[in-house]
Amino acid sequence: MKAWRTLAMMLAVCALAAPDWTAVPAQAQVRGGTIRIGMDADNTTMDPHRSTAAVDRQVYNNIYGKLVDIDSKFGIVPQLAQSWDVKNGGLTYVFKLRRGVKFHDGTDFNAESVKWNFDRMRDPALASPRRSEIAPVKDVKVVDPSTVEIALSAPFTPFLSVLSDRAGMMVSRAAVEKYKDDFARNPVGTGPFRFVEWVKDDHLTLRRFDGYWEKGLPHLDEVVYRPIPDSSVRFTAMRTGQIDFMHQIHPKDVAAAKAERGLRVSEIPSLWWQGIHLNNQVAPFSAKALRQAIWYAVDRPVIQRVVYYNQGGPAWSPFPPSMWAQDRDFTDWRRDPAKARAKLAEGGMPNGLSFTIKGWNQPTQVQELQIIQVQLKEIGVDMKIELLEFGKLLADLNGHNFVALRLGWSGRPDPDGNAHVFLHSKGGLNRVRYGNPKMDELLDQARSEADQAKRKALYTQVTRLGAEDAPYIWLHHDAEVKVWAEQVKGFEHISDGMIRLKGVWLEKR
Repeated sequence: MKAWRTLAMMLAVCALAAPDWTAVPAQAQVRGGTIRIGMDADNTTMDPHRSTAAVDRQVYNNIYGKLVDIDSKFGIVPQLAQSWDVKNGGLTYVFKLRRGVKFHDGTDFNAESVKWNFDRMRDPALASPRRSEIAPVKDVKVVDPSTVEIALSAPFTPFLSVLSDRAGMMVSRAAVEKYKDDFARNPVGTGPFRFVEWVKDDHLTLRRFDGYWEKGLPHLDEVVYRPIPDSSVRFTAMRTGQIDFMHQIHPKDVAAAKAERGLRVSEIPSLWWQGIHLNNQVAPFSAKALRQAIWYAVDRPVIQRVVYYNQGGPAWSPFPPSMWAQDRDFTDWRRDPAKARAKLAEGGMPNGLSFTIKGWNQPTQVQELQIIQVQLKEIGVDMKIELLEFGKLLADLNGHNFVALRLGWSGRPDPDGNAHVFLHSKGGLNRVRYGNPKMDELLDQARSEADQAKRKALYTQVTRLGAEDAPYIWLHHDAEVKVWAEQVKGFEHISDGMIRLKGVWLEKR
């Protein structure tokens, strides 16, 4: 633990001390060229109001403008909203919008379009995952073409943080009405790049939007995303010049990447958590004691050492070390086979049990599941592994079609974004169907509280109740690592892991 704390502090210092890739003379920036990016999975939908996949967000950040964004220190910075006032004790937000902004289809971005986007996300018929993220929104009013007023039902401290992600991405009303359900394959936003084509399992192409509101940006002509799920193949593509930038690298390849001529590597703390979703309404994990048995049977430090090469750290909650909400004094997460066996007996399964876990057919996760399989076997639990492609795995999660399922979360800058949607009984990503009124109360209090010290105390209780109820088995917090060719310039690495391309250029074409 001490070692991880030290590492986390070192990484944090490194993040603060990292070179500012944007701080270069303007005359050095080159316009034009195509950047090729290797992704760890294919995209699932281009509609940000319907997406639940982290890989989708990588593309969205370049197609869609957001009301606000975050900087490298998680500060909220203007984007489509130039400024905002918070009134009535945190119950009213008044946004002044940027004027002259156009969607890629030529229609105007204005207060009416903001209201329409919120109405769309809040419409139960859309079944948007964003609906629970903006649940405190009570009313959206157009004050004038460049001013919109949003009324909340209760103070909601993470509100601006929520709007720095998919809930704050504005889509074109005209395009949605034109394409209807096909909007997901014909996306239209206000971002620096416009959509060109998406050939499933092969590539997705964006092209520079010449009407982008930030003068002189973007620099690149074109962006081509290529899904390459096998990280070794992706790294080989990077080394041989077939791609210019890679999202996600296997931990075993980080040292080799750092030693490779012509490559740049950036490693900073992430907001991720990796874990196992246990279906709380399906046997055997409808029994709390049996979920607890799995909690105590897993040896997280072994996974960190063997699978992640000591990068990142073990997880016992949804809050990573980079987040102020993490309860660093909590210790009841270490492997304890005696406790695990006692919990099996308490749950009526003294001789063990058998279940199937669904996982992503990806090398890191396969290795991790195989280690857990051995650890569970030692207490009499037979865990069978069913490997699926990413889209099918996500569909089974969203459809509650699982007993246990291994999947991670790419994290959000505010701790509410890592916990509320998963642990609240009405959370939009609570696919395990966990419900505890006390947990709901703690999470609701934490998002209404403005004082960070009081919020931290509430999240400490969330951590301990989450361990007691064990709806998830949190396993690991990743390090955030990006690799790119040395001719790629201007990339700013932020802990949310997004590949923001508006300021990126290619030194050689």
